[in-house]
Amino acid sequence: MLSQVFSPIGQRFSRSIQSAFLAVALLGTTQFATAGQTVDQLSDCLVKATTATDKTTVLQWTFSALSAHPDLKALSNVTDAQREQLDQKFAQVLQRVIVEQCAAQTKAVIQTEGLQAVGDSFQALGRSTGEAIIQNPEVKQQLQGVIRYVDLNKLVTTFLTPDIFNKLGITR
Repeated sequence: MLSQVFSPIGQRFSRSIQSAFLAVALLGTTQFATAGQTVDQLSDCLVKATTATDKTTVLQWTFSALSAHPDLKALSNVTDAQREQLDQKFAQVLQRVIVEQCAAQTKAVIQTEGLQAVGDSFQALGRSTGEAIIQNPEVKQQLQGVIRYVDLNKLVTTFLTPDIFNKLGITR
C-alpha cells in the first residue's frame, strides 16, 4: 500500500535527487555570490560567447583540475602533458571571451564590483556546463547507479510531511 502511494512521488523525487546529487558533486564547493547587474550582464555574455567546443574545454579543464586533488588523483589518468595542454586551451578560451567578446562587460564589472567579481561571473558558465553534463546519457546512467542504493521510501517518508502531501493532493 505504502509503495503504491509513494511510487509516483518517489519517481519524481528520484529525478530531483539525481539532479541534486550531481549539482552538489559538481558545484558543492562553489560559493554563490550575490551578483550585481554588471555581474549578471557579464555572466550572460560569457554563456553566450562560449561555443560548444569552448564548453568542452571548460569541462575537461575542470575535470583535470579536480583530478589533481590527492583524494581523486588515483581515479584519473590525466598526464602532466594533458594538464599543460588543457591549461593552454582554457587560457585561450578565457582570454578570447574576456578580452575580445565580453570586454565591455568585464570592464564594467571590474569598475563597479572589483576584480573578484569577474570570477563570480564564471559561475553561470559553470552552471551551464554542469547542466550539459547532467543531460549526457552516460552520466544519467551513473546517477541512476547511485540511486539504486538510496532508500527512496525513507527519503519520501522523512521529507514529505503531511502538509506537503496535502499540497500534492494526496490524503493519507
